[in-house]
Amino acid sequence: MSMNDRGRFVGIASFVVLTAVGCSSARLGPSDGSVERAETVRELQDQLVDLEAERDRLSIELASARSTDPAASLAGGLPVPVRMVEASGSTVRIDATGAELRLRVRTEDAGRRFLQTAGPATVSAITFDDAGTAVSLGTWEIGSLQWRAGLREGLMGTAYAIDLPIDLPAGFGAGEQVLVRAEVEDPRATSSFRAEFSVPVTRPAEGGSS
Repeated sequence: MSMNDRGRFVGIASFVVLTAVGCSSARLGPSDGSVERAETVRELQDQLVDLEAERDRLSIELASARSTDPAASLAGGLPVPVRMVEASGSTVRIDATGAELRLRVRTEDAGRRFLQTAGPATVSAITFDDAGTAVSLGTWEIGSLQWRAGLREGLMGTAYAIDLPIDLPAGFGAGEQVLVRAEVEDPRATSSFRAEFSVPVTRPAEGGSS
């Protein structure tokens, strides 16, 4: 073998060895930033798993809500009111100036969250005499403006607060009960929302405000 041929052979052999070592290093040892990239990929994969689990949970809740009340949302997915319920604080208050029905009600969606309604509303109150006969204590027509003006937020949540003067029978006092019926309309609903419940007759505490 000539010197030139031997030189070419050594050069080729050296190139092959260096190439093999380089490939081996790429396979066996991490390149710059590869560990950080792998950690980032793992974190993103974990986040994706969490998001898919949350999506599945919300899908189940949505399906459950729709199956419970198919009319609980508009076509666009917005919630709509489905009921009216008594709120905390309803009472008939008696003081030196007379009596007042303090009505507190909530209009809610299928998830029991408060939703505003447009009105108008109708409220009536009755009691029963000793013979068990119903005695009307009044009926009130509440316009949309008055209904919306009654919106209140308090420690017990958001509700409509409507105060109405009421005439009680002679001898009617604290400890008695008054039956109240309330009905409110809203353009999103095909029928009005109604609630019926008893409220107590109370007097302000001595030395307290009325």
